[in-house]
Amino acid sequence: MSSLQRLLEDPARFKWLKRGFYATLVLIAAAEVVLPILFHDEEAHHHFAFEGWPAFGSAYGFLSCVVIILVSKFIGKKWLMRNEDHYSHEWQEDGDDA
Repeated sequence: MSSLQRLLEDPARFKWLKRGFYATLVLIAAAEVVLPILFHDEEAHHHFAFEGWPAFGSAYGFLSCVVIILVSKFIGKKWLMRNEDHYSHEWQEDGDDA
């Protein structure tokens, strides 16, 4: 059994692994807000005003991913999925061949 497999199968270790990942994400988000304030570049040129907002890129990327997931789930449920008895209804309409 590999060390990664042991880590993921043990609930206590998995909980600590998730907490570590979440803490890392919080630190990265905080750094993206704080570091541009500390090291402000006067020559930075933004095409739109919102591009200069702290952590705009991260927020935009996260919201884009959420929208992509929600839209694909909606399309999958409304357009691609069929009823459980979808094919049995077709056979019954044509005649009782089954």
